[in-house]
Amino acid sequence: MNEMTINFNGQNYIAKYNKQTGYYEINLEAPETGGIYKADIKYTDLYGQSYEDTQVIQILAKEKTKIETNIVTMWIFDYRDFEVKDIVEISDYDINIDEETNANSIIKVLKKTEAKSKDIIMIKKNNKIIYWGIIDNIKNENGEQLYEYTLKYITNIFNENVVLNRNIETDDLKNGGYYRFRSALNYNKVIDVSSGSKENNANVQIWDLNDTDAQKWRAEKLEDNIYSFICVNSEKAMDVFNASFSNDTNIQQYTFNGTIAQKWNLTYLKDGYFKIKSNGGSFYVTLEYGNTENGSNIKIYENITGDESKKQEFVIEELVEQQMWLEGIEDFIANTIKENFIENKDTLVNRKYLEIRVKTHTKIKTSVSNVTDNLYNLHTWINNCTQLYNIMFTFYIENKKLVIEIENKSLNKELIDVNAQPISNYSEVFETDVVSKVEVLTNTVTYCLYLLNDRTTTTDSANKNRAEGRTERTFTSNFEDAEQKALDIMKSNTYNHNITFNYLDRIIEVGTPITIKTKESLIHDTYISSIKITKNRFVEYTCGNIRIKFIDKLLKERRSK
Repeated sequence: MNEMTINFNGQNYIAKYNKQTGYYEINLEAPETGGIYKADIKYTDLYGQSYEDTQVIQILAKEKTKIETNIVTMWIFDYRDFEVKDIVEISDYDINIDEETNANSIIKVLKKTEAKSKDIIMIKKNNKIIYWGIIDNIKNENGEQLYEYTLKYITNIFNENVVLNRNIETDDLKNGGYYRFRSALNYNKVIDVSSGSKENNANVQIWDLNDTDAQKWRAEKLEDNIYSFICVNSEKAMDVFNASFSNDTNIQQYTFNGTIAQKWNLTYLKDGYFKIKSNGGSFYVTLEYGNTENGSNIKIYENITGDESKKQEFVIEELVEQQMWLEGIEDFIANTIKENFIENKDTLVNRKYLEIRVKTHTKIKTSVSNVTDNLYNLHTWINNCTQLYNIMFTFYIENKKLVIEIENKSLNKELIDVNAQPISNYSEVFETDVVSKVEVLTNTVTYCLYLLNDRTTTTDSANKNRAEGRTERTFTSNFEDAEQKALDIMKSNTYNHNITFNYLDRIIEVGTPITIKTKESLIHDTYISSIKITKNRFVEYTCGNIRIKFIDKLLKERRSK
């Protein structure tokens, strides 16, 4: 039989083969003294052939014993200027960090403070920060000395509806930024490429806003206030037909070549209105006859003044979520926080003590979900990014500022072995009800994605390895978002397996990606979805979104019968 033996520090061990990982695994007893040690390995295969090898193993010195007092203190910061209001010792606490349910934390103190609703809370245990939150309310019953604080996790400072796309008031467009041109005559009419064509000479027209890529334009900055506008759908530029600079010349799309026929200037008027001027003379983008009917031509004409001027005027709307495609989800969130909470035009709402730092740049072609009337809840979107894309938020104090680091931590996984580490109350929950087909309806066609038995996906409905399950339908206006939308649903489909466990004296941040080895030696990729911290030395963790294979679920179900 095949067997692997290991001699380490004078002791012999027999390694066990893990079928799932394809590796031999063993737990070695570490020596008391740190240093470099050798492990002598012998392996005999099924044919009786023997092999020998030596591996070097570094043993770290034991950490010095810490003297812990278990004193837990709560620091109270004023939500307006971040000045410290008070520091109090906590008598009892039940801290919940669960952004999926936005659970409350309950803190009890034996002192009256100047704390108010919305003030920021930092909790330290043995001088280590274990929690950031904001005060929801404070309760004191019958004049007793005990005060009960109800807290929300710190990210709730962003629990506000914010504007998604915004109208600009400057002619300095972002190079590579995405924009939409709305007619001053009818705000719901926009510059559009006829029939969503990708061909040269396709007509540029006016059409109802439908959020397709034929209505989105990327600004290529050639010089100061000189741009070419590239249609996102076709990658072709807004172009003056035959470079004929005279009244009534049609505007079309054409392969980008940087010639004068594709160069445009912006002239800001007032109240958010612009004129778009050709760089080939004193001619402006004009809605022919001021006609806002769908399909009406857009041409160039000399400058028009008076009441007729409106047919040459446009509102330029920046499509800010496209920043996720170009720079990253982290950058999009950081800019949104800055514009709404740090550099807001209404200076009274600004929190100058906040500082945003972006550490990674996850470029994903996706859109903000749950948008209604161009508004969405920033806190909800932040939580979605943690669950779907492993985007995490770390808070700490530096130079009297509350620093927020935004980072994709999917590559920095914690390794958890429930058999070897100080873990108790371990439990698993399996479900086998799966979504095997997703239909994504769009403004044009329907996109379908199917689950295969090996957990991969296909768009081929006739694939013989399709998994059985239920169908889920959803909608997105942009066809280019359909694939990601379907994949997100398929991912959540495999997230019906949850693990909970208690870990002795260890704090792992919510959202941290982990690889967990179960009691059955199965290895799963997941993340910490909630934490519960009490006076008990064990911290309770729940894992969400276990990424296990479809076949694993079926095997587990069969074993339980």
